[in-house]
Amino acid sequence: MGMPVTRDDVARRAGVSAATVSYVINDGPRPVSPETRAKVLRAIEELGYRPSAVARSLRLQRTSTIGLVVPDTSNSYFAELAQGIEQVAFSNGYTVILCHTGYEPQKELEYVDVLYSKRVDGVIFIPATSSLDPIQRLMDQKVPVVVVDRLVSGTRTRSVVVDNFRGGYEATTHLINLGHRRIGCIVRPIYLAHSMDRVRGYEAALRDHGLPVDESYIVKGGFRYADGDRAMQALLAQDPPPTAVFAYNDIM
Repeated sequence: MGMPVTRDDVARRAGVSAATVSYVINDGPRPVSPETRAKVLRAIEELGYRPSAVARSLRLQRTSTIGLVVPDTSNSYFAELAQGIEQVAFSNGYTVILCHTGYEPQKELEYVDVLYSKRVDGVIFIPATSSLDPIQRLMDQKVPVVVVDRLVSGTRTRSVVVDNFRGGYEATTHLINLGHRRIGCIVRPIYLAHSMDRVRGYEAALRDHGLPVDESYIVKGGFRYADGDRAMQALLAQDPPPTAVFAYNDIM
């Protein structure tokens, strides 16, 4: 196996200085003429030169990596989110480090420390709970963070969320418009803010259509398919059972 190609090899092939090669690779700090840039890029391609990612990150003070923390990679919703994030990141020259927490708050904190140690340029965080701790730790460490799918109270960070109240309201209204009057509701743990919002939307739709809110029709599920199965069995055991169900998500 031959020796790895170096920056000096590229400089000799292109007929320029090693510093000029660095300017082309790092897009600065000094300008390079289009003709010289083309010669350097051609030499890089011909020689198969691959700059050291570690050395480059030290020079630029960035690693071109983004941490992505998700609670459940087996959930198709989170899997599709991760796929979209990875595609956009890759097209912009970034690599994504995926961290699966399994809905464990302690794991969230541990992954925050791991990502910080890897000097990621930022973190996209999908929290398992409404806990402020992991988000605050990232902010204290000056790591840019965006929270997705949850509103975490007490933080001043950017968030990308949906209107959960409206979603619960419209889903329940749809069932009412189909003629149902006894409508069950399977939700995730109520301590999650977005779960509470969907329940409030469900209840508001019932009231706005003159229907009672029957607490026995609101069943707490968990996070997985089996939890939805158990919750549905509980609803079917009611007398009378509901004729339709608003479920928290597709998995349930």
